[in-house]
Amino acid sequence: MSNAEVLRALRASLESDPRNGALWLHVARLHEEDGDLDQAIASLRTASSLADVARNAQVALIPLLRKTGALAEALLRAEALLEKAEDPDLRAELVRIEQERGGPGAKDMPAVRPESGEISSSAGSPPSQALAAIGGGQDSPDEEWAQQFDWGDLSVRLEDVVGLEDVKKQIRLRIIAPYEKPDIYAAFGREAGGGILLYGPPGCGKTFIARATAGELGARFMSVGIHDVVDKYWGESEKYLHALFQEAREHGPTVLFFDEFDALGGARGGGSGDSRFWKSVIDQLLAEMDGVDARNRDVLLFAATNMPWAVDPAFRRPGRFDRVLLVSPPDEKARGEFLTRLLAKIPGGAAVPLKALLKGTPNFTGADMKALTERASESALERSLTSGTIQDVTPNDFVQALEGMQSSALEWFATARNHARYSNEGGQYDELVRYLKRVKRW
Repeated sequence: MSNAEVLRALRASLESDPRNGALWLHVARLHEEDGDLDQAIASLRTASSLADVARNAQVALIPLLRKTGALAEALLRAEALLEKAEDPDLRAELVRIEQERGGPGAKDMPAVRPESGEISSSAGSPPSQALAAIGGGQDSPDEEWAQQFDWGDLSVRLEDVVGLEDVKKQIRLRIIAPYEKPDIYAAFGREAGGGILLYGPPGCGKTFIARATAGELGARFMSVGIHDVVDKYWGESEKYLHALFQEAREHGPTVLFFDEFDALGGARGGGSGDSRFWKSVIDQLLAEMDGVDARNRDVLLFAATNMPWAVDPAFRRPGRFDRVLLVSPPDEKARGEFLTRLLAKIPGGAAVPLKALLKGTPNFTGADMKALTERASESALERSLTSGTIQDVTPNDFVQALEGMQSSALEWFATARNHARYSNEGGQYDELVRYLKRVKRW
């Protein structure tokens, strides 16, 4: 039985038993064998919240974080686990992390990953090393360090976002309109600024929406990940956060975007050294979001997470993340528009009928649709290389590509349903409940 077949069987089991830690570990292992490290990491993060497999999942998560370049998070997790219990294998992994953070040939400056557009440290250099390289060894963050997260001029607009009409409506009302018609908003005692937390399964375009908002406003777009600001030394992470907000304030309007926000804005609590470290970081982030004397008027804060239930409730207070919006997989109409755009870019794509494809791709994310198109076009590419002439993609190419695929959001649905069903006392997941019922995943 292939990994894809086993994964389908495991996902079906997790639909009915989402808190089965052993199954989540098995799913993660299969994803890793297939080279899909992002899905493996997502599965291990879920398993880490389940008491029976928490430590095993956390240990397995660390080398994958290292391989994907999230060295600061990997370091913090390894050190926290070693404080609780010595482990020779984990100690060896800690050495590898330290070597990649500062070993020979490591580059000091952060770089853009071409495949995702995410800004991160290409060799895992911690913020303190990158800062020292820029600032001549100075200890405190400065404007030049923060400027590295600016993605420059953007041509992306909200009209480029397929579907998600309700999300775009809220962004236009709460973020864009106050800038375009400040007099009307002032009459109601409202002003520009504020924050939006976007959540939903991976691959649905949360980052793209934030970029498109910046494009609508002609604003700067600064994208930041946890590994860009977290440093193992007490007090350093707080300095980096202040530098980022200060850069955004001084050169507004700025869309400041935090990806994987649950890793940075997780719940506070506990009395261990690790918990106190994260509490200090979160308190600093909350203070920067609040601002004083309207300092954040031109700072538009966006954050994205796959796990909103892991975000500290303090971030939901009015004046911080005023709105928490579900970014769901595209519906059939949106998938049709998305597929039309993708098919227009490949030979023969415009002639491929959409009706059957749309019925065979329920709950597919935008990333899934792109992967389907790429898999189908590989067959046409192979024929073209064999014949020496350009061969069109055919409907059968898509039929064959679909045989081994299903929505990557299914695992997320299983976890999200569990939280929406049992942790919705305040109604914060009402929108999610309505969506899950609508797509028959409740």
